[in-house]
Amino acid sequence: MFFSLLSLTVFAVPAASLALPGNGVMDLVAQADLFTQFILLALLGLSILSWSLTLNKYWQYRSFHRDYHRLINLLRPNAELSTIYAKAVKNHPSPVSRVFEEGQITLAAAWDRQNPAKVKMPEAPMPENLAERGNNALEHDLTMRLETATDIEFSQLESGLSSLATITTVSPFIGLLGTVWGIMNSFLGISSSGSADLAVVAPGIAEALITTVAGLAVAIPAVLCHNFLSTRLRKIEDGFIRLTTELKIYFINWWHREKSKNENRAGYQRDLAR
Repeated sequence: MFFSLLSLTVFAVPAASLALPGNGVMDLVAQADLFTQFILLALLGLSILSWSLTLNKYWQYRSFHRDYHRLINLLRPNAELSTIYAKAVKNHPSPVSRVFEEGQITLAAAWDRQNPAKVKMPEAPMPENLAERGNNALEHDLTMRLETATDIEFSQLESGLSSLATITTVSPFIGLLGTVWGIMNSFLGISSSGSADLAVVAPGIAEALITTVAGLAVAIPAVLCHNFLSTRLRKIEDGFIRLTTELKIYFINWWHREKSKNENRAGYQRDLAR
Protein backbone atom coordinates (compact mmCIF):
# COMPACT_ATOMS: atom_id res chain seq x y z
CA MET A 1 0.00 0.00 0.00
CA PHE A 2 2.76 2.38 0.98
CA PHE A 3 5.00 1.36 -1.92
CA SER A 4 2.12 1.79 -4.36
CA LEU A 5 1.88 5.41 -3.21
CA LEU A 6 5.62 5.76 -3.32
CA SER A 7 5.78 4.45 -6.88
CA LEU A 8 3.55 7.32 -7.96
CA THR A 9 6.46 9.65 -7.34
CA VAL A 10 8.13 8.22 -10.42
CA PHE A 11 5.93 10.53 -12.46
CA ALA A 12 7.40 13.52 -10.65
CA VAL A 13 10.85 12.75 -12.06
CA PRO A 14 11.60 14.22 -15.49
CA ALA A 15 11.30 11.77 -18.37
CA ALA A 16 14.90 12.36 -19.42
CA SER A 17 16.14 11.30 -16.01
CA LEU A 18 13.97 8.19 -15.99
CA ALA A 19 15.48 7.15 -19.25
CA LEU A 20 18.90 6.92 -17.62
CA PRO A 21 19.78 3.61 -15.94
CA GLY A 22 19.90 3.57 -12.16
CA ASN A 23 17.82 6.74 -11.73
CA GLY A 24 14.47 5.09 -10.93
CA VAL A 25 12.87 5.73 -7.57
CA MET A 26 13.08 2.09 -6.49
CA ASP A 27 16.74 2.02 -7.52
CA LEU A 28 17.39 5.06 -5.36
CA VAL A 29 15.66 3.36 -2.44
CA ALA A 30 17.76 0.23 -2.92
CA GLN A 31 20.97 2.29 -3.09
CA ALA A 32 20.11 4.46 -0.07
CA ASP A 33 22.10 4.21 3.14
CA LEU A 34 20.85 2.29 6.17
CA PHE A 35 19.45 5.36 7.95
CA THR A 36 17.34 6.37 4.94
CA GLN A 37 16.07 2.82 4.53
CA PHE A 38 15.23 2.77 8.25
CA ILE A 39 13.22 5.99 7.81
CA LEU A 40 11.33 4.46 4.88
CA LEU A 41 10.69 1.28 6.86
CA ALA A 42 9.34 3.33 9.77
CA LEU A 43 7.03 5.21 7.42
CA LEU A 44 5.86 1.90 5.94
CA GLY A 45 4.96 0.73 9.45
CA LEU A 46 3.07 3.96 10.16
CA SER A 47 1.20 3.61 6.86
CA ILE A 48 0.12 0.05 7.70
CA LEU A 49 -0.91 1.15 11.20
CA SER A 50 -2.94 4.13 9.93
CA TRP A 51 -4.85 2.05 7.39
CA SER A 52 -5.45 -0.71 9.95
CA LEU A 53 -6.86 1.80 12.43
CA THR A 54 -8.99 3.40 9.74
CA LEU A 55 -10.53 0.14 8.53
CA ASN A 56 -11.08 -1.12 12.07
CA LYS A 57 -12.83 2.08 13.17
CA TYR A 58 -14.86 2.26 9.97
CA TRP A 59 -16.34 -1.20 10.57
CA GLN A 60 -16.94 -0.41 14.23
CA TYR A 61 -18.82 2.77 13.38
CA ARG A 62 -20.76 1.08 10.62
CA SER A 63 -21.81 -1.72 13.01
CA PHE A 64 -22.86 0.85 15.59
CA HIS A 65 -25.21 2.61 13.17
CA ARG A 66 -26.74 -0.72 12.11
CA ASP A 67 -27.36 -1.86 15.70
CA TYR A 68 -28.49 1.62 16.75
CA HIS A 69 -31.20 1.86 14.09
CA ARG A 70 -32.32 -1.72 14.77
CA LEU A 71 -32.91 -0.96 18.44
CA ILE A 72 -34.45 2.49 17.91
CA ASN A 73 -36.97 1.04 15.46
CA LEU A 74 -38.05 -1.53 18.08
CA LEU A 75 -38.47 0.94 20.97
CA ARG A 76 -42.22 1.42 20.70
CA PRO A 77 -44.36 2.32 23.77
CA ASN A 78 -46.23 -1.01 23.80
CA ALA A 79 -43.34 -3.21 22.64
CA GLU A 80 -42.57 -6.19 24.86
CA LEU A 81 -39.24 -6.09 26.65
CA SER A 82 -38.53 -9.73 25.82
CA THR A 83 -39.17 -9.12 22.13
CA ILE A 84 -36.77 -6.17 21.98
CA TYR A 85 -34.12 -8.14 23.82
CA ALA A 86 -34.45 -11.13 21.49
CA LYS A 87 -34.37 -9.11 18.27
CA ALA A 88 -31.85 -6.38 19.05
CA VAL A 89 -29.71 -7.45 22.00
CA LYS A 90 -29.42 -11.19 22.62
CA ASN A 91 -27.39 -12.23 19.57
CA HIS A 92 -25.97 -8.80 18.74
CA PRO A 93 -23.11 -7.92 21.12
CA SER A 94 -22.28 -4.27 20.52
CA PRO A 95 -22.03 -0.92 22.34
CA VAL A 96 -25.76 -0.42 21.75
CA SER A 97 -26.73 -3.77 23.26
CA ARG A 98 -24.44 -3.23 26.25
CA VAL A 99 -26.09 0.12 27.00
CA PHE A 100 -29.51 -1.53 26.72
CA GLU A 101 -28.46 -4.34 29.08
CA GLU A 102 -27.20 -1.80 31.61
CA GLY A 103 -30.61 -0.13 31.64
CA GLN A 104 -32.35 -3.50 31.78
CA ILE A 105 -30.29 -4.55 34.80
CA THR A 106 -31.19 -1.29 36.57
CA LEU A 107 -34.87 -1.81 35.76
CA ALA A 108 -34.79 -5.42 36.97
CA ALA A 109 -33.13 -4.44 40.25
CA ALA A 110 -35.78 -1.77 40.91
CA TRP A 111 -38.55 -4.19 39.98
CA ASP A 112 -37.25 -6.89 42.31
CA ARG A 113 -37.30 -4.45 45.20
CA GLN A 114 -41.01 -3.82 44.70
CA ASN A 115 -42.19 -7.01 43.04
CA PRO A 116 -45.47 -8.05 44.70
CA ALA A 117 -44.71 -11.69 43.99
CA LYS A 118 -41.89 -11.62 46.54
CA VAL A 119 -43.58 -9.65 49.31
CA LYS A 120 -47.01 -9.84 50.86
CA MET A 121 -49.50 -7.62 49.08
CA PRO A 122 -50.62 -4.79 51.41
CA GLU A 123 -54.30 -4.46 52.11
CA ALA A 124 -54.25 -0.78 51.16
CA PRO A 125 -52.68 0.78 48.08
CA MET A 126 -49.17 2.25 48.42
CA PRO A 127 -49.25 5.86 49.60
CA GLU A 128 -48.93 8.28 46.72
CA ASN A 129 -45.80 9.99 48.05
CA LEU A 130 -43.98 6.62 48.42
CA ALA A 131 -44.91 5.60 44.89
CA GLU A 132 -43.66 8.93 43.55
CA ARG A 133 -40.42 8.52 45.48
CA GLY A 134 -39.89 5.11 43.89
CA ASN A 135 -40.53 6.51 40.42
CA ASN A 136 -38.02 9.33 40.97
CA ALA A 137 -35.42 6.88 42.27
CA LEU A 138 -35.88 4.68 39.21
CA GLU A 139 -35.54 7.63 36.83
CA HIS A 140 -32.41 8.83 38.63
CA ASP A 141 -30.83 5.36 38.61
CA LEU A 142 -31.61 4.88 34.91
CA THR A 143 -30.15 8.27 34.02
CA MET A 144 -26.93 7.67 35.91
CA ARG A 145 -26.40 4.08 34.74
CA LEU A 146 -27.23 4.79 31.09
CA GLU A 147 -25.01 7.86 30.96
CA THR A 148 -22.15 5.96 32.56
CA ALA A 149 -22.55 3.09 30.11
CA THR A 150 -22.63 5.41 27.09
CA ASP A 151 -19.53 7.26 28.32
CA ILE A 152 -17.63 3.97 28.59
CA GLU A 153 -18.75 2.75 25.17
CA PHE A 154 -18.03 6.09 23.51
CA SER A 155 -14.52 6.10 24.97
CA GLN A 156 -13.94 2.66 23.47
CA LEU A 157 -15.15 3.83 20.06
CA GLU A 158 -13.02 6.97 20.29
CA SER A 159 -9.82 5.08 21.16
CA GLY A 160 -7.42 4.88 18.25
CA LEU A 161 -8.26 8.24 16.69
CA SER A 162 -5.56 9.93 18.76
CA SER A 163 -3.01 7.48 17.34
CA LEU A 164 -4.21 8.29 13.83
CA ALA A 165 -3.86 12.01 14.56
CA THR A 166 -0.32 11.39 15.84
CA ILE A 167 0.57 9.61 12.60
CA THR A 168 -0.66 12.57 10.55
CA THR A 169 1.56 14.90 12.57
CA VAL A 170 4.67 12.77 12.90
CA SER A 171 4.98 11.30 9.38
CA PRO A 172 6.01 14.51 7.54
CA PHE A 173 8.62 15.25 10.20
CA ILE A 174 10.07 11.75 9.94
CA GLY A 175 10.26 12.19 6.17
CA LEU A 176 11.89 15.59 6.63
CA LEU A 177 14.46 14.05 8.97
CA GLY A 178 15.43 11.61 6.24
CA THR A 179 15.68 14.43 3.71
CA VAL A 180 17.92 16.54 5.93
CA TRP A 181 20.11 13.51 6.55
CA GLY A 182 20.37 12.79 2.81
CA ILE A 183 21.17 16.40 1.89
CA MET A 184 23.83 16.50 4.60
CA ASN A 185 25.43 13.37 3.15
CA SER A 186 25.26 14.90 -0.33
CA PHE A 187 27.16 18.00 0.78
CA LEU A 188 29.70 15.82 2.57
CA GLY A 189 30.13 13.90 -0.69
CA ILE A 190 30.65 17.14 -2.61
CA SER A 191 33.23 18.23 -0.04
CA SER A 192 35.17 15.00 -0.23
CA SER A 193 35.08 14.74 -4.06
CA GLY A 194 35.71 18.43 -4.65
CA SER A 195 33.19 18.44 -7.51
CA ALA A 196 29.79 20.19 -7.57
CA ASP A 197 28.80 18.80 -10.95
CA LEU A 198 25.03 18.22 -11.33
CA ALA A 199 25.58 14.59 -12.28
CA VAL A 200 27.28 14.07 -8.92
CA VAL A 201 24.86 16.09 -6.77
CA ALA A 202 21.51 15.17 -8.32
CA PRO A 203 21.31 11.47 -7.29
CA GLY A 204 22.05 12.32 -3.66
CA ILE A 205 19.43 15.10 -3.58
CA ALA A 206 16.86 12.86 -5.28
CA GLU A 207 17.55 10.12 -2.75
CA ALA A 208 17.15 12.61 0.09
CA LEU A 209 13.77 13.85 -1.20
CA ILE A 210 12.31 10.32 -1.33
CA THR A 211 11.72 10.30 2.42
CA THR A 212 9.82 13.60 2.30
CA VAL A 213 7.59 12.25 -0.45
CA ALA A 214 7.09 9.06 1.56
CA GLY A 215 6.17 11.03 4.69
CA LEU A 216 3.57 13.04 2.79
CA ALA A 217 2.26 9.86 1.16
CA VAL A 218 1.57 8.52 4.65
CA ALA A 219 0.28 11.76 6.22
CA ILE A 220 -2.16 12.96 3.55
CA PRO A 221 -4.39 9.83 3.50
CA ALA A 222 -4.16 9.66 7.31
CA VAL A 223 -5.46 13.25 7.61
CA LEU A 224 -8.39 12.50 5.30
CA CYS A 225 -9.22 9.29 7.17
CA HIS A 226 -8.99 11.01 10.55
CA ASN A 227 -11.37 13.79 9.48
CA PHE A 228 -13.80 11.25 8.01
CA LEU A 229 -13.81 9.13 11.17
CA SER A 230 -14.10 12.19 13.43
CA THR A 231 -17.23 13.28 11.58
CA ARG A 232 -18.79 9.84 12.00
CA LEU A 233 -17.82 9.82 15.68
CA ARG A 234 -19.67 13.09 16.26
CA LYS A 235 -22.78 11.47 14.76
CA ILE A 236 -22.31 8.50 17.07
CA GLU A 237 -22.12 10.86 20.06
CA ASP A 238 -25.45 12.38 19.03
CA GLY A 239 -26.82 8.86 18.59
CA PHE A 240 -25.81 7.92 22.13
CA ILE A 241 -27.63 10.96 23.50
CA ARG A 242 -30.82 10.01 21.68
CA LEU A 243 -30.42 6.34 22.64
CA THR A 244 -30.14 7.25 26.33
CA THR A 245 -33.28 9.36 26.15
CA GLU A 246 -35.29 6.76 24.21
CA LEU A 247 -34.26 3.94 26.54
CA LYS A 248 -35.11 5.94 29.65
CA ILE A 249 -38.55 6.77 28.26
CA TYR A 250 -39.20 3.16 27.28
CA PHE A 251 -38.07 1.66 30.60
CA ILE A 252 -40.11 4.13 32.65
CA ASN A 253 -43.19 3.48 30.50
CA TRP A 254 -42.63 -0.24 30.91
CA TRP A 255 -42.36 0.24 34.69
CA HIS A 256 -45.67 2.12 34.93
CA ARG A 257 -47.43 -0.31 32.59
CA GLU A 258 -46.31 -3.40 34.50
CA LYS A 259 -47.02 -1.78 37.86
CA SER A 260 -50.56 -0.96 36.74
CA LYS A 261 -51.07 -4.55 35.65
CA ASN A 262 -49.90 -5.84 39.03
CA GLU A 263 -52.10 -3.38 40.89
CA ASN A 264 -55.09 -4.44 38.81
CA ARG A 265 -54.37 -8.11 39.49
CA ALA A 266 -53.94 -7.38 43.20
CA GLY A 267 -57.23 -5.50 43.30
CA TYR A 268 -58.97 -8.37 41.51
CA GLN A 269 -57.55 -10.86 44.02
CA ARG A 270 -58.75 -8.71 46.96
CA ASP A 271 -62.26 -8.57 45.45
CA LEU A 272 -62.31 -12.34 45.12
CA ALA A 273 -61.12 -12.72 48.73
CA ARG A 274 -64.06 -10.67 49.93
